[in-house]
Amino acid sequence: IQGYSQEEYTHLMVASAVAEGSVDAGLGILSAAKVFHLDFVPVAKERYDIIIPKEYYSSLKIQKLLTVIRSEKFRKKVLSLGGYDLSQSGKVVKE
Repeated sequence: IQGYSQEEYTHLMVASAVAEGSVDAGLGILSAAKVFHLDFVPVAKERYDIIIPKEYYSSLKIQKLLTVIRSEKFRKKVLSLGGYDLSQSGKVVKE
């Protein structure tokens, strides 16, 4: 596989290398593949959580962050990128 020993540092750099033909394939995310009009085959799902210590949860900055994450505008923008599941976005999963 051409490019097997080549390492890139961002998903966009991986997609760029595939698009320019310097590598045959690479691991990355759907939104990066879409930028370069590449085919995409999902191989795994990853979950990302934000961990907020209880003492900071009620701070103005954290509440602003949560307001953005829970907003329809944010959801629409992220969903337009492709490849993201926001069904749990903005929810407190454990206290």
